Amino acid sequence: MMSRQSSFVRLCLVFIVTFVCSANGFAQRNKPKVPATAAPVVAPAPKPPSLSYVLSFPNPHTHLYEVALTISNVTSAQLDVSLPVWTPGSYLVREYARHIQDFNPSDAGGPLRWQKTDKATWQIEAGASADKPKTLRVSYRVYANELTTRTSHLDATHAYFNGATLFMYVLVAKDQPHRLKIVAPEGWQVTSPLALAADSDGYFTAANYDRLIDSPTEIGKHKLLEFDARGKHHRVAIWGQYEFDDERLKADLTKIVEVGAQIFGGLPYEHYVFIVHVQPGIGGGTEHLNANVSMTGPQSFASDRGYKGFLGLESHEYFHHWNVKRIRPLALGPFDYQRENYTQGLWVSEGVTSYYGDLLLRRAGLIGSDEYFSGLARLINGYERTPGRFIQSAESASFDAWIKEYRPDENSVNTVMSYYTKGELLGLLFDLEIRSLTGGAKSLDDVMRTLLENHGLPKPGFTEAELKAIIEKVAGSNMTEFWNRFVSGNDDIDFNAYFNKVGLKLEKAYQFGTPYAASKSDKPGALGITFRPQGDRVVVSNLPAGMPAYEGGINTDDELSAIDGKRLSAANATELLNNVRAGQRVVLTVFRRERMKTFELTAAIKGFDRYTISENRDASDSLKALRKAWLGEK
Repeated sequence: MMSRQSSFVRLCLVFIVTFVCSANGFAQRNKPKVPATAAPVVAPAPKPPSLSYVLSFPNPHTHLYEVALTISNVTSAQLDVSLPVWTPGSYLVREYARHIQDFNPSDAGGPLRWQKTDKATWQIEAGASADKPKTLRVSYRVYANELTTRTSHLDATHAYFNGATLFMYVLVAKDQPHRLKIVAPEGWQVTSPLALAADSDGYFTAANYDRLIDSPTEIGKHKLLEFDARGKHHRVAIWGQYEFDDERLKADLTKIVEVGAQIFGGLPYEHYVFIVHVQPGIGGGTEHLNANVSMTGPQSFASDRGYKGFLGLESHEYFHHWNVKRIRPLALGPFDYQRENYTQGLWVSEGVTSYYGDLLLRRAGLIGSDEYFSGLARLINGYERTPGRFIQSAESASFDAWIKEYRPDENSVNTVMSYYTKGELLGLLFDLEIRSLTGGAKSLDDVMRTLLENHGLPKPGFTEAELKAIIEKVAGSNMTEFWNRFVSGNDDIDFNAYFNKVGLKLEKAYQFGTPYAASKSDKPGALGITFRPQGDRVVVSNLPAGMPAYEGGINTDDELSAIDGKRLSAANATELLNNVRAGQRVVLTVFRRERMKTFELTAAIKGFDRYTISENRDASDSLKALRKAWLGEK
């Protein structure tokens, strides 16, 4: 039963609750309406500037290119334009800005003020804004009289350019299309990897700045050969003293293209350009995305040996369009054109490319197995005669390329190991090891295909750890010990341990025909002197560490005057310096800064200088099968 007081309290509570609820409902019905908040209006991002270039050279004999750069849609008060300090494919800061002259920016109102903010950047007072965009015109001239693949060259006979030396860029617009018109003298043709021909307005278009400067171009009255392979068009632009069978050259280049395509299952480009300069005293090559530039002397076409050397250069540079242009270390793209781009992987980019350069020639039937083995033997001989192999690993040689590879000095033999040489040898070892571990089911070819699939352009490049993981996956084996010893480390290599895996053997001996060849009672000696002739004089060029001359006080640039009282000259120095026996005491007379000095040296045992690789007749059929598959032999 409920008391009267409890009933009264309950009645009061009901009244209060009812009143509050009614009041709330009234408030909600009569609440002022607030308009919905409108979504913020986001102004569209301003379009980056667009760049187009007109390149002309009205007076080729002056070696001066004239560049007229139009920069549209400038929306900033100041605008920086820069020129690269290096070019991809050649890892050295080359300071291209040193050749720029007559820099002159303007807009519709006339000349604009400008200043340099660093060695390769020009800052223009544009006076533009987002509300008042401007079009700027920048003109300048570039002196070009250096005939290498990494520079540009212009004279009365032709024009060749590497875009990094000519074309300034705007940082925020690097990923925009860049257009280029070339105004050439009458009768001169233009051969560019950007397109087979200019568009109806006379322009070539590059997808971005990287592509623009990755498109070396030859302009002039050069010979142009053309052929098709795998459904893709190929051109060969030859400038200079070229005399050869055009059909043979086209056929041989076609074979190189075909063998490369077999490795990767096709060609990644629509057209390709081989630019070949043939002039006395030049050499080398540089790779590009769908082109390469090679330089060689007329003698390359005068003998079979010279021609095969030229084909080796072409094969190397051609293989690069896969390895380094598409398969690349992570650090090599996108590029920073104003400073060094460091990577420990150049031994892959350059050295493994060198390995495939010669291997493609063998697989294409352009050289025989004996020729291929001779090349490998010479490579190993040079490697083992370089003390620097104990100082620089493949990785450290790659990282220090910017300060060592392109700046050798007389002591480089003792401190530097080229990433080309070590990388080529590592390519060989990895290939033979993988083939052996998998019974021929896999090879280095599978590593390259996997790298292209997983990390090829436009995907980000590979790291050292990713490269190692792919090699291990293909090989089905842990490669840590190998990596630590030969890639990261400087351990000496037992080459026969790898050649034996494919039924081969490496043998070392002394060159035949020298005075000591027939001697069995004593051993040939060496002082450890490399020299160069200067007229009739003999001058020390380098001294391997640990050898008698280095330890005994001989210096580079010493003039060698006499050995044991016999006068040394450019004509007899090789014979007299080589005709010593191990343990023999010799007196060497030199002139150093016009003062005569005498040194007593004891000859060391001469290192083997004749390396040969040959088949092991006792090898099993399975090892012979591995060798044939490696070399592409049927």
